[in-house]
Order: sequence, then C-alpha cells, then structure tokens
Amino acid sequence: MEDGEGEFFEYAMGFAEWLYRYLVGEDMAGPETSSFYPGPVILRDLPMMPDERPPTRRGPDRGM
Repeated sequence: MEDGEGEFFEYAMGFAEWLYRYLVGEDMAGPETSSFYPGPVILRDLPMMPDERPPTRRGPDRGM
C-alpha cells in the first residue's frame, strides 16, 4: 500500500488476522489506516429473492 508520499508498506496477514485488526481498530494496510466504529458488529445477509428481507443480526461489541 502506498501512503501518498512515495513510501510503500506491506502487511502479510491472513483473513483472520485482518478481521481481528479491523474489529479492534488497529492499522490494517499501513500507518494511519485504522478505523474504529464503536458498538456491536452488524451482520446483514444478502437476500436470495428480490422480495426477501433477511434479518439483521448483531454480534458482540467491538474491541477485544
């Protein structure tokens, strides 16, 4: 990932580590790339039919 000033950063990690970093608000793709949204994780299923309204599920609060 390029930081806008000509420097490149590489974070070699699997999906599980990336997801953990995202949920706790750590840098994921380089310096100053973190984003933390307080509150529970919200999971939304994709509809299988055009008129279907799948339920919204809420997980635990972020930050472990």
